[in-house]
Amino acid sequence: MDSEIIDAVTGWDSAPAERGYGGLRSLADDGFTGAVVAGMTWGFMLNGRLLGVFDGTVADFEGESFEAHRAPDPALPLLYAMRETGGDIRAQYYTEETPLGDADGTLSAGGFTGYVELSENVLSGDYYVVYHGGKSMSAAFVGNSKRLVTGDDAFERASDEVGIYKVYDVDLDLVDIPEPEPDEEEDEDAAGVAATGGEADTTGASGKPETPTTTDETSTTGAADNESERAAAADPTDGEPATADAPVSAEPPAETAADPEPPTSDDDGTETTDEPSTGPSESQSPEPAGTEAAAATDRPASDEPASPMSEGPVVADAPQKNGEAPSPDPLAEDGATGDDVFSAEAQWRNARSIPSLDPRDAAGESVDDRPGTPRSHQGNTTQATHHRPSRGGAGGEGRPSPRDQSNQQQSQPTEQTPDEPDVDPAEAESLKERVESLASERDRLESERDALREERDEHRSRAEELEDRVAELESEVDRLRDRLDEAGVRSTDRSMSADEALRGTNLFVRYAQKGQATLEKAHDGQASREEVIENLRLEHHTTFDTEGLGIDGQPYEAFLHETPEYGFAKWVVTDLLYEIGETGNRSSLAGVFDSIPKADRIELYGSVSVPIGDDESESRQFDVIVRDQMGEPLFVANLNDSRDPATQPMVTQLIKDSKAVADAKETLGSAFVVTRSFFEPEALEAATAETGGGLLSRSKRKSFVKLSRKQGYHLCLVEARGGEFHLNVPDL
Repeated sequence: MDSEIIDAVTGWDSAPAERGYGGLRSLADDGFTGAVVAGMTWGFMLNGRLLGVFDGTVADFEGESFEAHRAPDPALPLLYAMRETGGDIRAQYYTEETPLGDADGTLSAGGFTGYVELSENVLSGDYYVVYHGGKSMSAAFVGNSKRLVTGDDAFERASDEVGIYKVYDVDLDLVDIPEPEPDEEEDEDAAGVAATGGEADTTGASGKPETPTTTDETSTTGAADNESERAAAADPTDGEPATADAPVSAEPPAETAADPEPPTSDDDGTETTDEPSTGPSESQSPEPAGTEAAAATDRPASDEPASPMSEGPVVADAPQKNGEAPSPDPLAEDGATGDDVFSAEAQWRNARSIPSLDPRDAAGESVDDRPGTPRSHQGNTTQATHHRPSRGGAGGEGRPSPRDQSNQQQSQPTEQTPDEPDVDPAEAESLKERVESLASERDRLESERDALREERDEHRSRAEELEDRVAELESEVDRLRDRLDEAGVRSTDRSMSADEALRGTNLFVRYAQKGQATLEKAHDGQASREEVIENLRLEHHTTFDTEGLGIDGQPYEAFLHETPEYGFAKWVVTDLLYEIGETGNRSSLAGVFDSIPKADRIELYGSVSVPIGDDESESRQFDVIVRDQMGEPLFVANLNDSRDPATQPMVTQLIKDSKAVADAKETLGSAFVVTRSFFEPEALEAATAETGGGLLSRSKRKSFVKLSRKQGYHLCLVEARGGEFHLNVPDL
């Protein structure tokens, strides 16, 4: 069974049901419309008819409790039974070219059996029109919630949609409900034989007719009389109106009206009459009107031979092709007797299938001539069981039991088909092998289907778990983003390496108010350190967009402020000026002290071009370059960001590069080597040797690299620990 159908059916209202076959027959007698389920076995019923049994057989209901679900609309059980049975796609149309209304008229006129599905390229829902013998019912499942719409409203909605609809031709095999107990069938057969006795058997000791004691006999007689009244009222051609007190021995117009179909005829033209005429006892024993009304009310619906979609007493004759009109009724013309009516009813009881009525058959195309492979009804198993015993009349001769009728039909197969050729044994054996092969293939496919269903359920369960996990993680991300926003930290959605970020960054020395405390005023002693720090702004400019940018897992600004390059630049423009001035080294470090107020831009990971000949130059790389407003270098610095001590080669390389810059740029005031650890003794010795320092030095300028008598720059060694910077060489 399709999982969507199971979900839909289990949502229907429950109906009371007894156990086993008796419970099924009780539902059939009540004209139940809906679904029955025993374990894994499902069945669909319409007006008391069992349309099909799926994922099992009707024997699964024997002696078992089962559930019954009443359908909200009669179209649904018939639709679901046809979908589970399977059918052939006979046609496919586009609504803009062939409107659904035109197809509906053609299918109804041709007595079609099957259904139309409009779902492809339709966004609003799935629409169905189900047909049986040309009669149609509509159902629609609208929206994502699959809201059920039925009747004319469903058909009008389908007619207004634009999409592709398919026409499925389906054959339904009605399933007989077995007798609950074999003994009950034998008792009823015996009752039917006893009812065929003479007039004396139905007469009491006083000579008056006895009141029948069998409920079935009363039901049959009452229903026949009631239908006789309806037939007389509907037929103005009758000479005399039939009344409830009319003797039953006369021509039974009630049964003739209820069963207008012709009796079964052999090919030689003789009519097969299985039912004897009403006995004399019926004419002498009219039933009271009250008894007839009660019997007609109590008559089970299952005793009326009707199509699943019809609620009146309709007899299903021999199968007809789609679109083929039934043969004319000789009884309607010449006057039929009750015997012929009983024979027609017996034919209906022995019928096993409802043929598909394809409109194309009206043009002369037989079912066998259709293209395609034979249809395989998966999961639908018809249980061959005993027929229900016929109900005898109030007296006189009863009807022959269905078992006798079956024996009579089985004893005359050659008479009904005299022109049928003999079956070739080899061909029969080949067909049997083909059937076994198909059955094996069916079993294999069913096993594969079950395995795929289990796998689908596992994947569905896993997908649900993953969806829950994704929702949980998304909720956690939103929570963390809210916390970052509350903390003023902006989340990042793209990243960049630290070197690349610093190479594209420049810092600018700016002031909130230029008329307030500035580095120039601090140089002249007119502003305190606190006033300068409050007014000074160290702004940054980048060659890339910093919105949503992350560096080493941090937003860009947070990363920049924690780098030693930024910390050194901030120390130079805010603290170094006051450290030199407060220690009385304005003259000895004049190149540094006088250059700080000129700082305008600080370049990170930049270079200075140095001429090496005519129209030739080379670049010298530094980690930090402090420039004036004209872009000339004031300070250059290299940083050692590791925990290892600064070595002699580091100091020597800086001296070499800074000398080249100082020779070309007179604005250079100082060169710095900054380390996060400490300097090796060899590094200190290299700096002392270059600056000519020591105890015997007569220079008034500390740690000064002299290039000429008037030109040179200061060499400074700085240690940075715990976010603070300390000038190690020269010693202040």
